[in-house]
Amino acid sequence: MKKVYVSCLKKLRQFKKLLTSENDLKRGKLYFSWIESKTDKIENEKDDNYIYKNIVKYTLPKYKIDEFSYKKANKNLKQIIDNNYIRQKNYYVFNNTNISYEDTMLITKKAVLKRGNVVWIDFGFNIGNEFGGMHPAVILKNFDKDLFVLPVSSKKPIEYEKLEKILADGKISEKECEARKNKITEIVQLNDISGFKKMMRWANITRIRKVSLLRLNFSGTIGRIDGEYMNEISKKISEEF
Repeated sequence: MKKVYVSCLKKLRQFKKLLTSENDLKRGKLYFSWIESKTDKIENEKDDNYIYKNIVKYTLPKYKIDEFSYKKANKNLKQIIDNNYIRQKNYYVFNNTNISYEDTMLITKKAVLKRGNVVWIDFGFNIGNEFGGMHPAVILKNFDKDLFVLPVSSKKPIEYEKLEKILADGKISEKECEARKNKITEIVQLNDISGFKKMMRWANITRIRKVSLLRLNFSGTIGRIDGEYMNEISKKISEEF
């Protein structure tokens, strides 16, 4: 597999030399990165230890469990946290790289990659208007080896831009503009994601996807959105579908 990959990569690099425009070079760089990432995922897609090792090495040390989450945990989960974490002020910090596979996957599902948390996902190489690339995504459900997620983007939706243009032209009031935005069932505006850089982001309900855990950026930031946003997402999912 690796020999074939190297041979193919050499040909792709020759092809890259033919790219001249800035846009072609940008797309080519993204494409090569995607091929490398995809190859790695294919080689490890049936290796449970690959996921386990990456979660232990990168994901668990990145995420602190707060006191509220600890108190809500059942007896079994609390025991796992007590055995593998140390308490620092109001948080529990991971400190045992020898944690078992079973405990790792359980704590990952119930405490780290849980509903409402936001993680970085590699959605792959996009074609046309498809959603692709590395983006934050809200976890809607954890299926152990797969995640049901809602991608998040910092790019303002076209629908919002059109309404704001009408507002700027003085054709509607600010109140009417907000009212029309709220009626767009596929868009949820996220003013803040805890743990992420503070900025406005948007989620399009129609982009909900089930992705393999292999698409997770194991070393990426893990944040969380407030319950009010989860309620809004649930409401708009029911309205849209």
